Amino acid sequence: MRHLFACLGVGTCLLLSACGGDSGPATISDLVPSPDVAWEDKGPAILDGCRSGTTFTEAWACVYGDPASDRTVVLWGDSHAMQFTPPLVKLAEERGWRLVTMFRGNCLTADVEYRPACDAWRSNAMERIESEQPEMVITATDTGNGYALWQDGVRLTREASEPLLRQAYARTLRRLQKATGGRPDSVVVIRDLPRADFRPPDCLLEHPEDLPACNFKGYRKNPPGFDLAAARKVKGVQLVDPSEIVCPGGTCNAARDGMVVYRDTTHISSTYAETLADWLGEQVDSLP
Repeated sequence: MRHLFACLGVGTCLLLSACGGDSGPATISDLVPSPDVAWEDKGPAILDGCRSGTTFTEAWACVYGDPASDRTVVLWGDSHAMQFTPPLVKLAEERGWRLVTMFRGNCLTADVEYRPACDAWRSNAMERIESEQPEMVITATDTGNGYALWQDGVRLTREASEPLLRQAYARTLRRLQKATGGRPDSVVVIRDLPRADFRPPDCLLEHPEDLPACNFKGYRKNPPGFDLAAARKVKGVQLVDPSEIVCPGGTCNAARDGMVVYRDTTHISSTYAETLADWLGEQVDSLP
């Protein structure tokens, strides 16, 4: 079922604006990227070959910002971490960081047996992170239904997997803390974003003259999410929640300020993600 919202009058439009800015241009023709190709707007990690293939166990990495900097920041995770590459690349360039990125789609970073190739990639990536001795590690993960675990050869339900995922992700966060020297706020978890139960770009194509008709009430699967639960459990981990700016007041814009926001049901577009640089910079100001 879609949860859609439209501007029903001046008062309503003003309320939406106060919650999160302009819902976007009046028509679809001004949007960037074009909704029909928004699914391709995945950012530099894809273009630069920085995401490990699904059959590979090597932790492919790319370096952005200042390669010679003595301040290394690592961005690590699945595609839900990869979507934050654009704002972090911008911050690395502005602040003189050496930003190392490592991603693998549909691969669990929580410290638990999941799939052999994925588990090997996670182990290799963690060893690379530890060898980097970074000032900060930023990570994010999908908290949806894909990460159902196996136990004694039987696949558990996602509900049964949740407490195990919380424990496993907490183990990962503690190991990352050790890799950064245990400094407070040196491990940052970006909370998984609310989801849409339809594809926002498709909705925009269906409503080219009425873009606010595609605004939606974001929801979370398996709330509050094993990322949030684990981050709250491990002392010294910093949790940042982009939903407060992406979906202010719980309402997510399909388009805002001339940009497609969500490129599919769970990821934001690279074009929009880059605009989060200032906000994200404020969240990680412990590393100027």
